[in-house]
Amino acid sequence: MKRLGLFLLLITGLLFAADVPASTPAPASKAEFVYPDFSQCYEKNRHSIVSFGSTRSVAISEKQAVAYSKEKPSVPYVRFDYYANLYLFDSPKPLVPVKLKPTSELKLGEWLVSMTDNSLIAVNASKIGNSANELFEFGGVGEVSTLVGGLCCEMYGLGIGDKFFIGSEALKLFIDGKTASFQDLGVRVVDGNESVIVDFVDSNVKEAKLKVGDVITRLNGKSVKNVAEFADALRGLKDLSKVSAQLQRNNAWMEENLMAPKPLPKKEEAKKKMPTPQVKKVSYLQSKGFTFDTNLRIKEIARGSFAEQSGLKVGDRLMQVEQLPITRVAEADAYLAKNRNREVSLLFDRDDFQFFVTLTR
Repeated sequence: MKRLGLFLLLITGLLFAADVPASTPAPASKAEFVYPDFSQCYEKNRHSIVSFGSTRSVAISEKQAVAYSKEKPSVPYVRFDYYANLYLFDSPKPLVPVKLKPTSELKLGEWLVSMTDNSLIAVNASKIGNSANELFEFGGVGEVSTLVGGLCCEMYGLGIGDKFFIGSEALKLFIDGKTASFQDLGVRVVDGNESVIVDFVDSNVKEAKLKVGDVITRLNGKSVKNVAEFADALRGLKDLSKVSAQLQRNNAWMEENLMAPKPLPKKEEAKKKMPTPQVKKVSYLQSKGFTFDTNLRIKEIARGSFAEQSGLKVGDRLMQVEQLPITRVAEADAYLAKNRNREVSLLFDRDDFQFFVTLTR
């Protein structure tokens, strides 16, 4: 009996459990994406963004600020790189500087902020430059001369518009005067080891003879150990095609002129003057329809001319003009030229019959 009761109790428990609905697990909440909060960095660094004239700049020390601009600032500046369009300003008032952070610590895809003194956008690092000479990129569109930084609130670079920014290493070289552009030479150089190194050559300067990677140690025999000495050595030199540089190129030492001589302007070939066709001078008598042979006989009469209207015929011979006997047409023309304003009588002979023709002037 005890066993039967235990069995019935077990069956009843199972039936009761079957009637109780199973509890439905609560659906897992979907993870929502949240943009990183750069508001703290914005509040910390917005006072580092200052203007010199109308040029927005970022303070990198208590006395200086750096800017990117394709337009020349309206106020004085202390340094300019015309290839990178970078300007360095001195401030008469103390600035609130931002700390530069090495881009070597920047990771692809890392969240960044591109900010001005009154705006910010969150972006991703989409391309990391391999050297200080390469631009960095982020996914987004930023303004010109913006502070580009990370959640650490330090500055990775300077935005130059669109999706690009100049890395902090390149900025530091420019700020410290360890790089400089020379527009006349078509190159930019950076400090090397007791030398300067060409790190950029403008392909538009056709006369440039230096090449990227050239290590320059002397100019015209004068030692140049850094960018400042290189600039000093060039100062005052007018014809750069006559300035020689002692340099190392591809592990070989050589001497090279900084510039090729500018080609002389092509002289325009003097246009060959075509001989002016000589217009045969028409005598006065010819203008009246007479054409004479060497014996002063009429050999041709123009249709409708004075000669035809006067009844003259081919073969008639001119004997004299007024009372002047003539032997050449030129003599008749000379006489007629002196007596332009009056009628002149011409004496002709036709088969031993002589007659006058009055030439009306």
